[in-house]
Amino acid sequence: MALDRRLLTALQALALLAAIAVAGYLTWMKAQNQIPPCTAGGGCAAALYSQWGYVAGVPLAYIGLAAASVLLVLTPWRAQPARAISVALFLVGAIFTIYLRYVEQAHFDGNVCIWCVSFMAAWWVAGACEVLRLVRPREPAPEPA
Repeated sequence: MALDRRLLTALQALALLAAIAVAGYLTWMKAQNQIPPCTAGGGCAAALYSQWGYVAGVPLAYIGLAAASVLLVLTPWRAQPARAISVALFLVGAIFTIYLRYVEQAHFDGNVCIWCVSFMAAWWVAGACEVLRLVRPREPAPEPA
């Protein structure tokens, strides 16, 4: 059974809400100069406060929060410009998640930040929904009776 566009839109919105929750929590922890609890993996503090945790001096948690929020706002829009912006943002974010997983493995002694992995999973689910919505043909308009 194929997922219809409404279900994909709802799933995308839920995944983005999860990404916003994680990025928002990490943003708050970063702003408070706190260390997030790391129940699994042990690399949370290293990931949040490392030299790789910034782009042009802006913490990645802030960027993730902003990007996921923009994408959530764009999710219900069906217009092609909104869909094109969404796909582009998802692709850039996907590249960053892959790069950050590499950094985590290469520089954090194999420790994993569970918060980072959670954000990455939510991002990829939302991105997969976006791509499926993009390639799925629109339902034909009902014919008048």
